[in-house]
Amino acid sequence: MKINKAAIVCVLVTMLSGCKANNDSLSEFVSKVEAKARKDIAQLTPSIDFVAARYQQHELRPPFVLPKEAIVQSQPIVKKDCWQPRARSNSGKLEKYPLSKLRLKGVMGSGSSVSGLVQTPSGNVVKIKNGQFIGLNNGRVTKVTNKYVLINETLPDGLGCWHKRNVKLALK
Repeated sequence: MKINKAAIVCVLVTMLSGCKANNDSLSEFVSKVEAKARKDIAQLTPSIDFVAARYQQHELRPPFVLPKEAIVQSQPIVKKDCWQPRARSNSGKLEKYPLSKLRLKGVMGSGSSVSGLVQTPSGNVVKIKNGQFIGLNNGRVTKVTNKYVLINETLPDGLGCWHKRNVKLALK
């Protein structure tokens, strides 16, 4: 116990000896700091007065519609000779959902007649087989295996043409 008391007394003496009273005046310190401070104020640039311009109608064009010349120059060149999908009505149960929202939940069947079970975002499970349409982009089921469903979908390229790509819905 004597060691602990001695250590405490030693620490207290060290702390108290380190504290010296500062006799400097607070007002002198503040005046020194204020003297060092910059008092220059940057001049602001004068504001420009806004002058409203009156709209003068030109060739009876509405003011917020681009002129025809500007519209033609900003449009990409549309290709005329490219593949187009056949027009058809989207009437399948799974054609109103994007492929990213559909999940393959299982596969059933025997031999060559294999069907897939796809779950919709609302939780319903729908049976699909080869040739059925699925997804928003005219996707057609081309192959159903015990691990995935292969879908061939058509995507627009923005210039009036369409491209095909294969997408897999796999079991997780």
